[in-house]
Amino acid sequence: MDYDENQIGGYSISEIRGYLEKNQEEYLNRFRQIDRKKKFNGAAAFFGPSWFAYRMMWIEGFLLWFISSVITLFASFIIYMLILANIIYTKESAGLLLFLLWIVKFLIIGKLADSIYWWKIKKRIDASHWEDGKKRSIIQKLANSVECKGASIWSAIVFFILLDFGDAVVGAIGIAMATVMAQI
Repeated sequence: MDYDENQIGGYSISEIRGYLEKNQEEYLNRFRQIDRKKKFNGAAAFFGPSWFAYRMMWIEGFLLWFISSVITLFASFIIYMLILANIIYTKESAGLLLFLLWIVKFLIIGKLADSIYWWKIKKRIDASHWEDGKKRSIIQKLANSVECKGASIWSAIVFFILLDFGDAVVGAIGIAMATVMAQI
């Protein structure tokens, strides 16, 4: 395979830089190595959906939050039922199980985040090459219009606050469902 220092995966470095706000060299190196060896992205693993929002990947961040919330809701429901059935005797055991679930999520997100980011940047570059007459969807227009500097940090903060509120609602639903099931 020929190596061209001006391209990554057939995409021009200058085009890629147009979609990278910060840590450009770091991400260019990560994208160069993505097929050979995936690096662990600690920021993505720790901040999860908020990291995706910061990188202007709204749909991916929301999907990650939704899937994570459903899995956590299901796991919380099962753990609560195990506590009611006296299979798990302490809250510490339940907390440990939820922490292990968080560790698995942390590792998966950390390993896959750069691949998802690279995929999204390629989609954005491809979208910028569309013919003038081709109609774009509302989501594509929104994704391409929110490329202003500084907006990503504030949008990530708002997104994070909304997700935290959503997590509280999901947790309350899980406890309510388990309580109802316990009374049946």
